Amino acid sequence: MSQHVWVGPDATTYTAECEACLYARESLLAKHVHIQGTLRRDADVGFTTCRRGHRIVVRRIGRALAAAAR
Repeated sequence: MSQHVWVGPDATTYTAECEACLYARESLLAKHVHIQGTLRRDADVGFTTCRRGHRIVVRRIGRALAAAAR
């Protein structure tokens, strides 16, 4: 299962749920399925893992649109 978290053009932090944990019901505690992290403002992609070790890709969207609007 490939997981992605999408962040906006100026975002530096994110919070999401691990879909693999939810799907597998590996954790019934809500705090165990949530992931939090940061992505440098100049980075377009990053990687993280949940507490259970599932890999999650963090991708930035809308940078070109935000630049065009300025």
